[in-house]
Amino acid sequence: MELFSKVRSSVTSLVVKRLLKSRKRNKKVYNLSTARTIGLIFDGTNPKNFDGVYDFYKSLKEKKINISILGYVQPKNIPDNFLIKKNIHFFTTKEVNWYFKPKNTEALKFADKKFDILINLDLNQEKVISYIVSISLARFKVGRFVKGSNYNDLSIRMDQEPTLEYFIQQIWHYLELINRPDLRPKFENV
Repeated sequence: MELFSKVRSSVTSLVVKRLLKSRKRNKKVYNLSTARTIGLIFDGTNPKNFDGVYDFYKSLKEKKINISILGYVQPKNIPDNFLIKKNIHFFTTKEVNWYFKPKNTEALKFADKKFDILINLDLNQEKVISYIVSISLARFKVGRFVKGSNYNDLSIRMDQEPTLEYFIQQIWHYLELINRPDLRPKFENV
C-alpha cells in the first residue's frame, strides 16, 4: 500500500509540474481592502468546518467582496444541509481520479478563476485540495505553511494543530496588515 501511495504522489507531482508550465498566472499581493474576488477552498468532511467557513464567508461579504466557495467531502455523498447554501459548490471522492485530479466541472472552473485571493482553509492537507490550489490561476494564494510545499504566496505557520476558527483569525489578521501603505514606516531625511 505504501508503494502505491508513493507512486501516486510522484505521478501527481509530475502531472502538476507539467500543467503549471502551460498555466500562467499574474501574481499580485492583495489585502482585504484591495481584493474584489476571493475563492475559499476547504475540506468539508468534518461538518464543523462548514459552519466556520460559512461564518468567514459572511464576514467577507460585509466587505463587499465577491466570494466563491469550493468544498471537498470525502464521503461519496454530500450531506443535505450543505446543499441548501447558495454560492457554495461541493465535490466528493468519487469525482476525483487516482492521481487526485478533480473530474467535477465546478472544481475545475474554480481552479481556472483568476481570484484576487485564494484562501486554502484545509488544515488536513488533502491531496485533492492541494492539487486545485497548486494549479489555481488566483493572483495571491494564502494557506497554512506546509514544509516542502511552495504553492502559497503567503503561508501562515501554525506551531500546533490549530482549530479552523483560530486559523481564520490569523488569515484575517494578516490580510488586514499586508500591502498597506498607511502602515509603512516613515523615514525622516537624515
